[in-house]
Amino acid sequence: MKSLLKYDKLKRILPQGTKQGEKMNKLTLGVLFGGASSEHDISCISAKSILENIDKEKYNIVKLGITRQGEWFLFDDDVNMLPNDEWLKSKSLKKAYITPDSKIHGFVTEDGEQIKLDIVFPVLHGKNGEDGTVQGLLQLAQIPFVGCDATSSGSCMDKAVTNAVADAFGIEQAKWCAFTEYEYGKDFDAYNDLKHKLIERGIPENEIAFIH
Repeated sequence: MKSLLKYDKLKRILPQGTKQGEKMNKLTLGVLFGGASSEHDISCISAKSILENIDKEKYNIVKLGITRQGEWFLFDDDVNMLPNDEWLKSKSLKKAYITPDSKIHGFVTEDGEQIKLDIVFPVLHGKNGEDGTVQGLLQLAQIPFVGCDATSSGSCMDKAVTNAVADAFGIEQAKWCAFTEYEYGKDFDAYNDLKHKLIERGIPENEIAFIH
């Protein structure tokens, strides 16, 4: 498949209308959307809004979509196709993924093209997006990105860890407790009684956290 993008000698994406040899000051920004998460649809809506409002005078934008099954694609089409997964019908789709190889500092396409990214905006919600997994990949690749690092993202995604860290550093917070689905089954009556008094917050691995 012939590439839809135009590159300079450093394999950076050239703005539309830019000729080889012309000075290029724009940063190449990779926007990640979708994701293998229950919040996949929200991510696509968020990405559409960001892509419509981002300053295109400052950035060359590369759109990388992730399906619910975890497949990665380069998407070079209308952002109005993002909601309801209409983007998956685009003829522009090309398999591509961000590689942890820091020398590449970007992504690789199904054709073996290696494209440098200056920065990544992971517009991903929930599991496999906000939990430090993608952030860890970007840190390995040594690509700057928007948002918290892998440790902070993972700690804040898991509310039991978040509360434990806050306690460890003496940060005042509401009383809380966390338990697994297994523990809940062993003492159903006790935990069910808590449910009527507290606010429930879901956290990873079938755990539940309650806070006053």
